[in-house]
Amino acid sequence: MHDRVHDVAVIGGGPAGMAAAWHLRDLDLVLLEERRRLGGRLYSEPRGEYWLNLGGHLFPSGRSHVQEIISALGLRTVAISGSKTSLEFGGTVYSPRRVESYPFVLPMTVRERVALARAGLRLAAGVRGRRPPPDGSFAELLGPLPARVDAILRAAGRRACAELEQQSASVGLSLFGTLWGDGADGVSLSVNLDGGSGRWAEAMSGLLGERARLGARVVSAAERDGHQLVVYRRDGREERLRARQVILAVPAPAAAAIASELPEPVARCLAGIGYGAFVCAGVITKETGAMPWDDIYALVSASSCYDMWFNHANPLRTGGHRADGGSLMCYAGGAPAAAFLEIEESEIASLMLADMLRIFPRLDGNIDEVKVQKWERGNVYRRPGEDRSALHDYANAPGRAVHLAGDYFGDLGNMEVAAGAGAAAAGKVRHELSRAS
Repeated sequence: MHDRVHDVAVIGGGPAGMAAAWHLRDLDLVLLEERRRLGGRLYSEPRGEYWLNLGGHLFPSGRSHVQEIISALGLRTVAISGSKTSLEFGGTVYSPRRVESYPFVLPMTVRERVALARAGLRLAAGVRGRRPPPDGSFAELLGPLPARVDAILRAAGRRACAELEQQSASVGLSLFGTLWGDGADGVSLSVNLDGGSGRWAEAMSGLLGERARLGARVVSAAERDGHQLVVYRRDGREERLRARQVILAVPAPAAAAIASELPEPVARCLAGIGYGAFVCAGVITKETGAMPWDDIYALVSASSCYDMWFNHANPLRTGGHRADGGSLMCYAGGAPAAAFLEIEESEIASLMLADMLRIFPRLDGNIDEVKVQKWERGNVYRRPGEDRSALHDYANAPGRAVHLAGDYFGDLGNMEVAAGAGAAAAGKVRHELSRAS
């Protein structure tokens, strides 16, 4: 450790940490990230005209924290032209223009149609704010459902990385709100980043240069002699730095473990926040012509080992141009993901590919590459009755030297919630530094 005291240390290089670093880029800043790359769960790899996607991929359109940053970095988003509400049911793919038509187009019994319609009306009323969400679970909001209807909504709800009984009603409404409109926070997650979600992290790495210290696992951050002493391990050695301010932009339990001097109610709240797993398989294909899935972006699968299927080549199918090949992804959350964590990636790939081929037989012979990614701490979600007021009280109080930033400031974690929290923490850092100067 040298005598130098940095203005701020940002701990964590996901969307929250990258947003905080962007807003503080003119200061003496150090960003510490445990992985050998920035981006957190935003992870993609280029493959010719396409990209292999292995994590988060839906970016906010319009005015948002994320759009402000990526536009300033010279990155471009691409509109999603295909259906985001397609459904595989009984081995057949349905893509009606309006999701509200499903009770009438699916081959169901009268009892199932009525149950699906009623559940849809409850969802629509909650998403549009006509009815405040109850404090119970998403399962309680939907009510008892026939098995096949439950399978549809359960697969869709696992996008939150939790079962319907585990997530609060507000989480489920936020999830469906992002699909049907502007969501609970007024931001529609409706575009992709051209070149893959990892492009944001690559641009930030180039901007920060050596100020981003990768492979740095932070052990602790605590006040010493009027500054924050940050201890971390990198390449098998312990290193230290001092900073006037610290932003903890890591998952909530990790933040509680690093900052031992947080008030006890805040530390307890952070340690108790729940994260669910998700497991995905990115697939590069090699077809040479039009395929049945070209006009689909997202598909819920009610009878597969995965819950959702994505076509990341769809936004590029515009203007009559269609390069050979494509990029697909299978996603499993909640209980299926937890089970997948226990088996080998090769077996996961075989199981997911088998279900993909069952639904889209023309994929047979057109698979070029498959890569499986496990995210044990995949996404954060609010549990029924969970109280996070201690976090908000702490974040809003003046005079702090340690600030919190993460997607856990929303009912359902996403990159815009995380980036907004990072921007807010950066603003508080500036305020505290100006007060001290």
